[in-house]
Amino acid sequence: MQPCYEALKQWLDDAPADLLDQRRKEAELLFRRIGITFAVYGEQAAQERLIPFDIIPRILAADEWRRLSHGLEQRVKALNAFLRDVYGNREIVRAGIVPEELVFRNPYFRPEMAHLRLVGDVYVAIAGIDVVRVDDDTFYVLEDNARTPSGVSYMLENREAMIRLFPELFARQMAIPTSCSPPCIPLRRAAARSRV
Repeated sequence: MQPCYEALKQWLDDAPADLLDQRRKEAELLFRRIGITFAVYGEQAAQERLIPFDIIPRILAADEWRRLSHGLEQRVKALNAFLRDVYGNREIVRAGIVPEELVFRNPYFRPEMAHLRLVGDVYVAIAGIDVVRVDDDTFYVLEDNARTPSGVSYMLENREAMIRLFPELFARQMAIPTSCSPPCIPLRRAAARSRV
């Protein structure tokens, strides 16, 4: 067991046997009440489903998070550089690094975006990078969600629910707050209102 899980293990050992089931039910009720659901389109009855919610939190040690967040920031910068080039000078295509047909025949390529000037040259302002831990020291990226990272609002609501449901557990941890700078607040509110 990784050292960052020791406080969680102690808390679980001290908690009543039915506490996790009780808190899971409270979380489901909370998510339904505030509308943290999604629809699976294409099904006959596209009913609202609850977001997947793991009652046992994933914990990253501070040094792991620093390393991972640095890599994720670097990845988003690389995605932006790639898109700036593809919609700009297209040097990556001319150099033969990325085959032309992979770019221009891709259904998501938007020719109308060519040579547009974006604020700060930012194509990907918010990204949902899905990662998985493969061993104690290694994370792999499963996918980059750069078009509409709807999971961002779910992650924020998930953390707030965890703090509400397990205040005594969060009091023991040095969790990094998910609150973001003022420019993110309208985006977060809009995402919650639109149930994105």
